[in-house]
Amino acid sequence: MCLLEDKAAVKKYLLMVLLCWLAGRIPAKDIIQIKYLCADWGPALTLPTKPGDQPKYSETEEEVYFLKQVHVLTPPGLLRDAKSTTSLYLCKMKPDGSAKTAIKELWHNVAYPIDTQGQASWLDVNEKTKRIALAIGFAGTDLVGLWVMNLDGTDLKRIVSERTEENRLRAINTCSWTPDGQWIVFEEELRGAKPTNIHRITKCTAKGDTIMRLTNGPWQDQPAVSPNGKTIIFSNIGDAMTGGLYLMNIDGSDPHLLPNPTDKRYGKHSGTYPAWSPDGARIYAVSAGVIDVLTGRTLLRKSPRSLTPEGKVLKEYSNVVMPHWGKMGLLCSGWGGGITLVDEQFEVQRILATTEKINAK
Repeated sequence: MCLLEDKAAVKKYLLMVLLCWLAGRIPAKDIIQIKYLCADWGPALTLPTKPGDQPKYSETEEEVYFLKQVHVLTPPGLLRDAKSTTSLYLCKMKPDGSAKTAIKELWHNVAYPIDTQGQASWLDVNEKTKRIALAIGFAGTDLVGLWVMNLDGTDLKRIVSERTEENRLRAINTCSWTPDGQWIVFEEELRGAKPTNIHRITKCTAKGDTIMRLTNGPWQDQPAVSPNGKTIIFSNIGDAMTGGLYLMNIDGSDPHLLPNPTDKRYGKHSGTYPAWSPDGARIYAVSAGVIDVLTGRTLLRKSPRSLTPEGKVLKEYSNVVMPHWGKMGLLCSGWGGGITLVDEQFEVQRILATTEKINAK
């Protein structure tokens, strides 16, 4: 009897070993999370189909270029620990959100994913040179800085590092090309000094070999270069007298408040993330609305709405942030929340991409 009991125990033990081995061999379903980080308009791209061919760009059609962060989590098995990888891709899609295409994997299995909660990334396309400037804030220590690449994702290089000459930590929070593609104007954030945070407007060449600081801080940020390349608009966080939206020349001279005839006391517009209209005549800024550049008059100030064909409001949106103004409207993105397109009258907002969570088959 004892021998039979021993044989039964041995069989049970061997069965458990076999099950454990199989559990370790059979992969669990991966959990995939996709976040869309930043986007801008650019000429439509046809990728080469044969080695040695060059990409082709449209002279008339626009597409949306964006950065996508993919996090893959493999759950633990009985004989396997959990595993995760994070990769970042340069992608493109049609203006209606269709034909999403990964152009190139830029970084594979990064140690520090881009923080989509407290910091944002920023992508700016130069149509003349077919180049992208990519600004990355505090995402750990391996991706922070200002990067440039071609629209097809090739020739990726960091031109402004995360460390200054004083060995202080530096983040690049927003960036904007000059139309000729020779310079990039960006927000340079310094940490580890007194005052603790310094935000200032800086510009560098497309190769990063010359850096010129246009403001001294402590808090000027979110610069955007005008379509004619002569003027920069930026946000200045100051007191009631000095804070607001500012204009200055491309060389940093003549900084002054954007005029505001409706505010006689301070003459300021309180807004963030200013964006130029394609013709350079208007500016949209979050919380400030659409403003005429010459007069400073507010042309439109309301939240974008999604309407039924009968004109009934389905939903009002207020998260129109980090905009790029193109021929088809305001392209908005930020903090991994998705990419949306808003028409110039703020009547229709179309969601082009939003955070996804997928259980792999």
